[in-house]
Amino acid sequence: MKKFHCVLIIIFSVALCVPLFSQVRPKKPASLTDDIRLLRNARAVYRNGSYGTALRYAEEAKTARKTLIAWETYTLQNSLRPAEVRRANDVLPDVLAVLQAREDFDAIEIINRYVRQKGASFFNNSASEVVSYVSKRNAYPEADWLVGSVYVLEGEYALAKQYLLSAWSNAYLLDVNDEQYDILYDLANIAYIEKDFNNYEKNLLLVLSNDSFFKSKNFNDALMLTIRNKNAGSMEKFFTLFRSDDYKSLPAYFKLAEYYESAGEAEKALKANALGVLTGFTKMYNAVKTRNPEFEYADLSTFLREIAAYGDIVEWAEQNNLWKGFCDFAVKVRNNGNSVFADDIYASLAANVPDNFWKNYAQRALAVHAP
Repeated sequence: MKKFHCVLIIIFSVALCVPLFSQVRPKKPASLTDDIRLLRNARAVYRNGSYGTALRYAEEAKTARKTLIAWETYTLQNSLRPAEVRRANDVLPDVLAVLQAREDFDAIEIINRYVRQKGASFFNNSASEVVSYVSKRNAYPEADWLVGSVYVLEGEYALAKQYLLSAWSNAYLLDVNDEQYDILYDLANIAYIEKDFNNYEKNLLLVLSNDSFFKSKNFNDALMLTIRNKNAGSMEKFFTLFRSDDYKSLPAYFKLAEYYESAGEAEKALKANALGVLTGFTKMYNAVKTRNPEFEYADLSTFLREIAAYGDIVEWAEQNNLWKGFCDFAVKVRNNGNSVFADDIYASLAANVPDNFWKNYAQRALAVHAP
């Protein structure tokens, strides 16, 4: 009986150890940058219109990323396990010193690479936080975003949303943080095509979620108070007093302005349009100041004449529908009861906007509302 119990104990002990011995050590990738190289290839062929090849490269990039992260995670976890390393109390410089003494060069290279990318403070100077961060990097949001973009072009919106939502959920892993807004704009465009206006608004508002100008009640109250001021000069006061330089928000403002207008929410539409115009104006003003440090804003007409000298600024304004935004703003201001403010915008555009279509539009609008 005692022998039987001993045999059972031995079998049970061996069973507990099986997972340890059966765990396969991930193989170190031949290149630690295959995921990046493959994504670059995917983007290059995507720009050239080879969408099938772009999909293949993007999926290979995702596989390469998973292979890399599996090896990095395994390497770090095993390198930090010895008692000698644990005695360094998880402090990054101390841990690195012990790893150097142990000649654990793979672990050192991995840690130093991520510290260079993110900074030691990002990890609270903790080796275990480096391991935690690395282990969560299986996803490759840039690759998912590209795959989603291909499916958008092919009209496969369900598949596109699947990949874009995956990219958005892992946006914290993006190497370029602002790409999260491009992902949101793509999701908003799909929602618009599918007439899913709840998600259309939701995604555009997410773009604005970190915009301090949009979120500031005091700023917006002052902005709207100026727009409602029917005294002469209120339009110039608007462009003299206020600036909004969160440029990523510009398309969201104009899209939301049109959406709220169609939904009959005039107040929201006016505010969004005002912020869009102000953001575009600020972008152009700062660009002009870079070229001509002596320039100071005097009035909208003089400003429009100044930017006409810079073809790239004019092109940017056209590409971002800024002149349409100005004219739409004037319409909404007039509908809100301030014809003086609206006519002052039209007068400046009619004389000086560097775009003949919108110059003629402003001239007609002035003529229609002339006393």
